[in-house]
Amino acid sequence: MDIYDKYKNKELIETFDDKFDIELNKYKVYDQGNSLTCWIYAAFNTIKRDVAKSLNLDEDKLDFSVNYISFYDRIEKLNKIYDEIITKDYELSNVKYLLFNYINTCGDFNSFKYLVNKYGIVFDNQMPMNDNCYKPKDIDNLLIQKVIFDIDEIINKKNKGYNLLDLKKKYMTENYKILEQIYGKPPKETIIDDLQLPVKKFYDKYVKNIVSSYVSLCCLDNLEYNKNYNISFLDMKIDEELYLNLELNSIKQSIIKSLKDNRPVWFGCSFRYMSGSYKNKDGILADNLYMFDKIGIKKLPKTLAEKYNVLDYSHAMIFTGYDNKNGNRKWQVCNTFGEENNRNGYFLMSDDFFNSSVFMFAINKKYLQK
Repeated sequence: MDIYDKYKNKELIETFDDKFDIELNKYKVYDQGNSLTCWIYAAFNTIKRDVAKSLNLDEDKLDFSVNYISFYDRIEKLNKIYDEIITKDYELSNVKYLLFNYINTCGDFNSFKYLVNKYGIVFDNQMPMNDNCYKPKDIDNLLIQKVIFDIDEIINKKNKGYNLLDLKKKYMTENYKILEQIYGKPPKETIIDDLQLPVKKFYDKYVKNIVSSYVSLCCLDNLEYNKNYNISFLDMKIDEELYLNLELNSIKQSIIKSLKDNRPVWFGCSFRYMSGSYKNKDGILADNLYMFDKIGIKKLPKTLAEKYNVLDYSHAMIFTGYDNKNGNRKWQVCNTFGEENNRNGYFLMSDDFFNSSVFMFAINKKYLQK
């Protein structure tokens, strides 16, 4: 028995049931495995039903290609590395930090929005996940080897009359071919049933208005509410990321409105205590799920986590239900760890976990409080 099983709060688990005042029809539960692409899966689930309506198709036919978005996410980040090295004077000691922050598969809803607006979407049968997709750290290490050579050449040729942008173009052509070997070749057309269009034309016609209706919100107590902030919950950025910082109860009311209108809500959270891992077979997210206070460890409150910059963005999922019996709020969450994990692929989240650990959101703007 490991420490998590030893200090699990079994009495708390028994207080949860699967009944909800508001509950969306069940979603297909995907298994992201070790791909670290929760943010893409959750974003596709957020827009899935509206896209199905736009196409007049059954949502069960809509399996979007996460792999396609992952491919272009890598492209954008690699391109950003070269831009940083070319335009800024990086000390060699800082290059490792740059590589670590840009060679990864991390992202959020703003990242997703940027990528699909630029590259569109295709369906899973056109560019399915492959074995490489579930080994992101191995891919990171391979790309780092290649990029270090490129960075070294840029640094050595700086201020010596070389056209560094031409050099970058050469590197990116090489990287594109490398990524094709890893992820597969991205399709040029989006195909579903009898419909076949160039990728961007398909996206602009059927999906763009849906994605653009979503705004990114955050709830950070150390920032003034009701203001937009150009911040990133990741160490890197691939585009400007504006978040509207709102008070948490206001956000909750907007989420409830969205759920009542049969629309899920994307969110990002911090998992402190591993409470969202595969290990969590009970499918419960609650601050006191593990009684580590018995060995002198308390869960960091959000205020302290913010203060010391450890309110880490660990995972993205979607809200699909809400319940408030006798003032005891709980939330239903669709996860992407497969049906055999958590609670048949879902979590039940207590309101205290929401308060302490959920702080990023993407919600249709029509549900925002006036």
